[in-house]
Amino acid sequence: MKLWERLKGQEFKDVIENSKKHFGHFVVVFVSDKIQGKVGFIASKKVGNAVERNRAKRLMRESFLKIEDKLLKDRSYVIVAKKSIATVKMQDVLIDLSGILRKECKE
Repeated sequence: MKLWERLKGQEFKDVIENSKKHFGHFVVVFVSDKIQGKVGFIASKKVGNAVERNRAKRLMRESFLKIEDKLLKDRSYVIVAKKSIATVKMQDVLIDLSGILRKECKE
């Protein structure tokens, strides 16, 4: 059973405009309680070419899935890749993302 739905086009904008930002080394996380139980991943052209952007989204998605059971279900998350994500391993992204979201769950 899927716990998280993907954000649609306009929902990305709504979450980003009505959210708290949390910065990490490799990602920026926008957290909003306006929309519930949804997640989205963004890797802009600043990250690199299509191959690097797709890899960045795969890394973020896999990291999110590993820690999703610890997250609050009444919120939505948009996870945006930074340029530095292009050269790191999945474990580094997982540590970065879990650190950011651990702080968010405590607030």
